Amino acid sequence: MKHNLDNNSKCRIVLLTGELSGELHGANLIKSLKRYDFTFSGMGSQRLKQEGMEIVFDYKTISLMGIGELFTKSHHILPAFNIIKRHIRDTKPHLLILIDFPGFNLRMAKYAKRYDVPVVYFVPPQVWAWHKGRVNEIKTYVDLVLSILPFEKPFFEEHGIDVRYVGHPFAKTIKPTMTRDDFLAMAKIDKMATVITVMPGSRENEVLKHMPGIIKTIQILKEKIKGLRFILPVADNIPHELIERYTHGDTSVIPVRGYNHDALYHCHAAILASGSATLEAAILGAPTVVIYKISTLSYMLARALVHVKYISLPNLIAGKEVFPELIQYLVPEKIAEKVLYMLNIGRDGIKKDLDYIRESIGDYDSYDMAGYEIMNFLRQRYGTIS
Repeated sequence: MKHNLDNNSKCRIVLLTGELSGELHGANLIKSLKRYDFTFSGMGSQRLKQEGMEIVFDYKTISLMGIGELFTKSHHILPAFNIIKRHIRDTKPHLLILIDFPGFNLRMAKYAKRYDVPVVYFVPPQVWAWHKGRVNEIKTYVDLVLSILPFEKPFFEEHGIDVRYVGHPFAKTIKPTMTRDDFLAMAKIDKMATVITVMPGSRENEVLKHMPGIIKTIQILKEKIKGLRFILPVADNIPHELIERYTHGDTSVIPVRGYNHDALYHCHAAILASGSATLEAAILGAPTVVIYKISTLSYMLARALVHVKYISLPNLIAGKEVFPELIQYLVPEKIAEKVLYMLNIGRDGIKKDLDYIRESIGDYDSYDMAGYEIMNFLRQRYGTIS
């Protein structure tokens, strides 16, 4: 059934995201929709504000990592719920776009249905891995899912959910910016050195959990291979003092900011905290060891709830362990052993698997495709959109 859109008013879109990666997706999605006369408001932060979105609530007070943080930040979450609910009720938007952050966003999808607000989910919850009960919530409260992982489309279709695969944003956006010689010169590393890139995570909590094991691993590797150099890309929100707490001025460890893709493209191997960086590494061809550690409570709950064999996206897409994974029990000797193995097989040893991963995600402009699907959805619901 088509609903009328008043030709004298702009199409109002509320967009909700709860962390930096989702905000970046949202900012690029808005860019793809800017040719239309839309207004955007919702939950985000500075990057979405720069794209012209009205920030009703800044997510930075409620961005979570694991179950344990839910309790420490619960006093921020309830006000956020109430503010966003009131905004939806008062503005009655023509569309609600959700990006990741499922615990919060699915509640907002349910609330939006009270006011007949249609819902599109871009970067949907990983219900194929855990919280499978959420599939029914998505089917009930979400009108269209825009998937960015190739194996998600058949999963959602099997559950009767309207889904489009729009490709992964990384296919077009992940690339180095410097030649190897220029990058090594910038980092003051000899051209003949063996380089290992280390990325402990983009949140302080991840750095605190991963750096102790990483530093011990670095010491073991330095005893095995002389002249090793370790590039340590640091997220913008991580203070230099936090990194220095672990490196203690070790000149073999070179912190850099803003060169993540170059660090992965030009290294011989990498140690990465599980997350989007692992897919970046696959696209850039870096032989990688994946690590991750969370609170004991979160880990115990995850063991009971997670239903997949791997946690890193490259392994999930490949359906096999391309990148070795060491989860929760980060024994430095074992991490070092896996790094040495990846150094030994090199980029050529995993090229076939990484080619398969790149071919699987495709070569689409994900944001333009998502924008195209959103416009089709709006036209089906409201008719002509100017």
